[in-house]
Amino acid sequence: MKKILFLLVSIMLLLGMGLPVQAGLERVGTARLTVTSGNITHIVQPGETLFAIARRYGVDPWALARANGLVNPNYIFVGQQIVISSGSTSTGTPGGVHIVRYGDTLQSIASTYGVSVWALAQVNGIYNLNYIYAGQRLIIPGSPTSPTPAPVSPPAVPPTPTPKPAVTQPVVSAGGTWRGEYYAGTEPTGEPVFIREDRAVNFHWGLSSPDTRLNTDNFSVRWTRTINFQGGLYRFTALADDGVRIRVAGMLILDVWQVGAEVLHEVDVILPPGQHPVMIDYFEGTGNAVMEFSFKRLGDTPPQFVSTLTPVGTPTPSAYQTGIPSHAWLGEYFGNVNLSGAPVITRMDDFIGFEWGQAAPMDGIPDEFFSVRWTRMASFWEDNYAFCVRADDGVRLYLDGSVIIDEWHGSKGDVASCKEVDLTKGNHKIQVDYYEEGRDALIYVWWERR
Repeated sequence: MKKILFLLVSIMLLLGMGLPVQAGLERVGTARLTVTSGNITHIVQPGETLFAIARRYGVDPWALARANGLVNPNYIFVGQQIVISSGSTSTGTPGGVHIVRYGDTLQSIASTYGVSVWALAQVNGIYNLNYIYAGQRLIIPGSPTSPTPAPVSPPAVPPTPTPKPAVTQPVVSAGGTWRGEYYAGTEPTGEPVFIREDRAVNFHWGLSSPDTRLNTDNFSVRWTRTINFQGGLYRFTALADDGVRIRVAGMLILDVWQVGAEVLHEVDVILPPGQHPVMIDYFEGTGNAVMEFSFKRLGDTPPQFVSTLTPVGTPTPSAYQTGIPSHAWLGEYFGNVNLSGAPVITRMDDFIGFEWGQAAPMDGIPDEFFSVRWTRMASFWEDNYAFCVRADDGVRLYLDGSVIIDEWHGSKGDVASCKEVDLTKGNHKIQVDYYEEGRDALIYVWWERR
């Protein structure tokens, strides 16, 4: 008995001395996380946003997005793994928590700890940068960030994966068929089990397998084909159970890469005339296997909706009731600061998060005195949401035709503003107007369910 007691005491002493303990799965509140090699892997739970996760761990949300390869900070899904570096959390930093004193400002506190005002505001859920109060406890981000983050200008067309030449340069199959590459795992990478020509992507395998060479579960397919498009507005439709990704002309227009029931997805895209590659990735987890794909031309240009609202100093805003992909913005780029005339360039942007600095957004647009209008439809739950913008220079954000954020003025640095709104469940129209009048150009837009 004495030996057993001695052994138990010894183990407790060793644990108290801080000897390494095996990594394991923990549950903190409603969140699930794994601690491995000093890093934290957070498992996204229903209702969570990237900004809420960043605030939970005291890190810069933009740094968190970049570290996890997230090009759209508004789009994460339940079950996704978000890695938080051990060096980026607020725990263990010299400041840790700052108690606001009389005379403090957010700017002075950020300067004291060597972090950006924006990171400090995001970590603490502050939407009005001019409002803090004495006695307030502010978490200091653990990974200092400079006031001006490094440029992260995305390319004009979202990047495509390059596992092998046949993927990045889809071939034209004989007779207009699809080249189907069938894989044994849920990721279409490596060498396919077999390749065949499919006349159409229209399969209801149910609980069966596409071929005796594949299992009934946990397989994936990549279909590629080059199609001659007339040009105009096209609607792409996918009925999938489970995950599906679609790329057209190099643009990722649909990305629902997760296990789920049979769901119909529709995405509207504007395409120039010509030959464009189309790539469809699909995976089956368990249960039924369904994959249907089709598209149709809706017309030359999206039908326009003219709002009755006429803001001062800005032309009557126009938004599109159709033509807005579910996870992308229709961006109209103008060679002036008034959003006037026909846009010089129209393209689809995965997200609004650009730091162009003193460079032009793209060829054909000046590096100063230009403007952009982004429009899209987005689906929301019935809840309270915080809509936020960060811009240099002017920006306006419209929700269902009404201005909710109005910062239409020049600035000597980036200006941040947020507005909380109660939304009904369903689709809502969002429009963002932006202009650049000189020096640095920067624009970020996002929202967070409160």
